[in-house]
Amino acid sequence: MFGRSNRHTATSPTAQTTDQYRLKSTGRRVTVLEHLGGGDVRIAMDSDHITRDHIVSARDITPA
Repeated sequence: MFGRSNRHTATSPTAQTTDQYRLKSTGRRVTVLEHLGGGDVRIAMDSDHITRDHIVSARDITPA
């Protein structure tokens, strides 16, 4: 009766942010480390078991 609600709140799925991207030019998987000012991002990529980091434009990557 009173104090009892039959309404159920709908939960929306939370957006899962991922840091996995691909370089548009080569298709190589990269990890975004941080977003820098001016539209640049710092990425990390593995090559021959050596991790390297580079700064590229955010327009040069696409979600994996």
